[in-house]
Amino acid sequence: MPSFKNSGSLASLYLAVFVAVLGFSLIAPFFPRYVMDLGASYSMLGFIVSIYGAVQLLTQIPMGRLSDQVGRKKIMLLGLATFTILPPLYIYAQSVHSLLFIRALGGVGASAVWPIAMALIVDQAEAKNRGAAMGLYNAAFFSALALGPLLGGALYDLMGLNAPFYLWTILGTASFFIVHLKVTEPEKIKVQIGLAAPRGKEALIAPGYRLTFLACSSVVLWTGVVGGFNFTMLPSFAAGLGFNATDVGIIYLVYGGCTALFNIYFGRQADRGTRKKLIFAGCLAGAISFAFLPLASTMIPVAFLFAGLGMGLGMASPAAAALIADTTCVARRGEVYGIFNTARMAGVVTGPLIAGLTADLHGVMGAVYAFTILAIVITLGTLIVRESDELIKTNKK
Repeated sequence: MPSFKNSGSLASLYLAVFVAVLGFSLIAPFFPRYVMDLGASYSMLGFIVSIYGAVQLLTQIPMGRLSDQVGRKKIMLLGLATFTILPPLYIYAQSVHSLLFIRALGGVGASAVWPIAMALIVDQAEAKNRGAAMGLYNAAFFSALALGPLLGGALYDLMGLNAPFYLWTILGTASFFIVHLKVTEPEKIKVQIGLAAPRGKEALIAPGYRLTFLACSSVVLWTGVVGGFNFTMLPSFAAGLGFNATDVGIIYLVYGGCTALFNIYFGRQADRGTRKKLIFAGCLAGAISFAFLPLASTMIPVAFLFAGLGMGLGMASPAAAALIADTTCVARRGEVYGIFNTARMAGVVTGPLIAGLTADLHGVMGAVYAFTILAIVITLGTLIVRESDELIKTNKK
């Protein structure tokens, strides 16, 4: 088991991430129906879904920079506070247009949580343990993302629309107090609070690693793109094979569960000097999984391929996140992970657009082929990744 500078604070942070993600993922199974019942067209539904990611694109980097100056914990608490007030706003929403404001507020809140959580984790992990640390973060995120829709769907069926929203409020409040009471601000951040990040003294990206930063950002963009495919195309793809809603839920569970488990395992492997290899192999596994989807016609091979997709993300994501930490400015880490998460949200926004456009022109399988091509391009792009000099030196000791 890897050791960290403040394992108690880090464990609490992982728990807070799990609880927060579990909360907002509760509404995934019925959210489109909820929006349509308020009178939205399909086009408006797409806009309401996308505005969340679009707002994150605009606000994550400023939030990251702000956390470098005033403290990570304060900004994260602000974001978690929005998770407690959003559910009642959804319950009492009277019009489709009010949902635009609610979703935009959620995007701002998310910008104050996810990049800051990643920066806090890296702040408390030694260079030799960063892969494991980010693997555990991703495991907490994706395990909650796998369980939340199942729990939310069951609550919706048994107790009606409001029950998942009320539980979301409870979970949002719990995550807020976990961070408030158990997570500590890193000492180096305490020292620099109130000071501007030293942009003139230290570059954001270490010399020689700009292309590596770009390639690693494309990996997390791929994570967002896959999420966009799953949200927009997976139900239609499954329906075309005769699957029911329960089958779709099982596929989500397999995908999310494998992503979580492999993040833990390969996060540790990434700390053994193999980050570049894992990034390439993970992206290649995703490309292969998409390439074979058109050949799958029954539940078992489809679930197997989505397990392979989850495994690929579990291999590549923690290695890419750790390599980013190895090759960027420590004092500007909030800004760094703001940029990193902006790449992911770019995938969340563009993924559904690519899926919808190609599906309209060439059918659902056309979307699958388009995503396969994109996966191949990203995989080839990871060949330019340069292994961290810091990690190489650490592993030679």
